[in-house]
Order: sequence, then C-alpha cells, then structure tokens
Amino acid sequence: MRKNLTGRPIIMISLDAISDTDVNYLLTLPNFRKLASYGLLHRGVESLFISNTYPVHTSISTGVLPSEHGLFDNVIFDPVKNSEKWRAHKKLIKVKTLPERAYEKGLVSCAMMYPCTPGEKIRYHLAEVPGTESMFFRGIKFVHYSSTFRLCPKFFRYMKKCKSFNYFGIDTFIAFTARDLIAKEKADFYMLHLQDTDHQKHHSGIDSEDVKKSIEYDDKLLGIILEGIFEAERNAGGDPEKGISHFDILLFSDHACFNIHTNILPNDLLKKADIGPEAAWFQTVNGACFLHISPTISIEDEAKLDTFLEKFSKMEGVKRRLTEEEMHDSGAIDAGFTLGFTPVPGFTFGAMKKGQHGFTLDNDNYTIFYLEIGPGLIAPDQAGKETSGGSILEVGKKAIGLVERTGTPQGSAR
Repeated sequence: MRKNLTGRPIIMISLDAISDTDVNYLLTLPNFRKLASYGLLHRGVESLFISNTYPVHTSISTGVLPSEHGLFDNVIFDPVKNSEKWRAHKKLIKVKTLPERAYEKGLVSCAMMYPCTPGEKIRYHLAEVPGTESMFFRGIKFVHYSSTFRLCPKFFRYMKKCKSFNYFGIDTFIAFTARDLIAKEKADFYMLHLQDTDHQKHHSGIDSEDVKKSIEYDDKLLGIILEGIFEAERNAGGDPEKGISHFDILLFSDHACFNIHTNILPNDLLKKADIGPEAAWFQTVNGACFLHISPTISIEDEAKLDTFLEKFSKMEGVKRRLTEEEMHDSGAIDAGFTLGFTPVPGFTFGAMKKGQHGFTLDNDNYTIFYLEIGPGLIAPDQAGKETSGGSILEVGKKAIGLVERTGTPQGSAR
C-alpha cells in the first residue's frame, strides 16, 4: 500500500492510434461507455505535428512541443548507412518528464510500454525497447531497463492469457498487471500504453475487420483495468456505481491514421537525380518528409537540388511544402532540416504500409480524443458530458498539474 502520501492515484492510459471516428464505435462498447459516463469526453482534439507516437507521447510527458523537448520523430535516420535508430531513451529528452516530476514528489510510479521511459526512475516498469536489433540484444536492454524481477511473478501468472509476445499479448499483460497494482494501490502514478490497434492499422488499414476486433479488445482491456479501479474505490469507501472519487484518470490517443495506397521514396528520387547523401537527404516520417542540406554542398549539386525540388513539389501525391510554424514546432529546424513536405492522404513518404500517420493537422478526419475523470480534473456536473476541440498537449499539462499537487517532496515512498 502507498505510505506517507496525500492525494489520489493518477492513471494515464494511452490507446495508440484511436481516432475520433473510432470513438463512435467505442461508445457502443460497455467499458469505454462506462468510463465516459464518469468523465468529460473531449472530441475532435488535435494531435501534434509530427503526429507520430514518440514525439506526441513525449509532449504529453513533458507538457511542451517537440521543438522544446527535442524529440523529433520516432527515429534517428543515418543516410549513409540507410538505417534507423529509435529515440527510445529518456536521455534524449531536453526537459523534465512526468516520471521525473513524480520521482521528485516521492511518488511510486508505474510505466508500461510508455515511449521514452528507459532510463527513468520507475518502480514498476515494463520498458518499451523498439528497434531493428536482434531479439537477443533487445531482450538484454529490456531486462536492464524494466523492473524484471519485480514483475516476474506477473509474467508467469498471466503467460497463458497473453498467448504470445506480440502487441496483443503485451497489451493483455499490461491490463492484468495494472489491474492488480491498482487494486492493491501499489503505485501513485500510472502510465499505460496499449498498442495493438496501431499495429493492426499499419498492417491492414484503418477500416479492416482486424482493427475492429482490436478496438473491441481495447474495450475489454479497459474493463480489466476498471476491475482494479473499482476494487480500490470500494476499499477506500467509495461506490463505483456513483462515480470515480478515489482516482484521477486521463484516457487518450496520440494520433489518427489514413489508409495508404501509394508510397513515395524521396531519397530514391534524389539518387535518380544524381544527388548523393553527402549533398542532401530526406528523413521520411510517413506523413511528411524533411530535407537536410549539407552546409558544404557544391554549387553543381545545389543547382541539381533546386531543379529537383521544383519537380518534386509538383509530383502526384505531394500536397504542399511545410509551413515555417510546422517546421519550428515539430523540432525539424533544431534537428538540422531546412524544409519539408507533406503528402496527400492516401500517399506516404517512406515505407509502404496499409495505414500510416505523421501527417499535418490540417487534414479532415484526422482528430483524436481524450477523456478526463476524477475530482482533480472535472466538476461533478461535467460527468457524462462531451466537448469538442483543443489539443492533446492539454493532457500533458493536466497530468503535470496533478503530479505537482500530489505527494511529499523527496518522500520515502519510492
């Protein structure tokens, strides 16, 4: 049980790639509908640009734009090796994160597959270690960064329910483990990240039967987490039928997706134009691409590049050049990029997948949602209501406010 602390436990749950349109279906499912009845549901919420998992989740964890926290896109691209390295470690973030704030307040934290938490001081930690390395080396990093021994009994207990170590299995493990920790009040602050729907949208498109089943399973997992919340509510003298009074909860998404039919490979096009990576190269982020120009580019290559860019901006599938604001807020300028482009939805820059994200925020049907529950977030008369508009950055600022009001600075509860 928690000791020497005041305030309510804080639970953050990220449903990766759930769009505002998906919320229409979620509201027909029992557990999301129940949660919505407890809270204020924000519809038509804007994501952030670049609307990819790591920069958005890091903005939520820090309360600031990518231009300030420094995490530009999911990966670091090496144009010479034509390889990518995931921006997974906390050391790449330039500002204070929610887990840091929680630690400073003496809060016991739990983070499960939340992006960019490797390196954080978290008691119950299931670290996300993405990348293209072998499973052996990723496994070593996972054991190093996760609370392996503390969570080991849960692995054995829920192994059969997980069935495999794919996204479905990992999401299952997160839900059951979180249920147990929440019911017994083992932690004060939770960051849970469910990813299977994002995987299914990449694999089969946003309207597939697999995506529908994944959304239904998200609702089932929310029900499992709710079991723990209800048990803790009753133990604290509350009545879940009347509402949630013992927790503050933020349930949210990070980005929407578009169906994709065509991919454009800008670096291949540069190569065909006889422009090598020593002169210029693109980082592709699916819904956008960013051009790095070498400061030592030759006059000859510069002329070739000017001709290339004029043709590229007019080719089929290229929607427009990115604005100065988009370049700045995304962190692209600080990351060394000069300009960028965004494609028409249906096209993508980079790898071909049936569903992709990373697009600019001016596209129709590209908004998301968040739901806030609990006395630290909403007034009693707001429960069960909806509102529209706003930015997902609000979730980070609300979470920071909750953490800063909770706990005993440098307490002994960690």
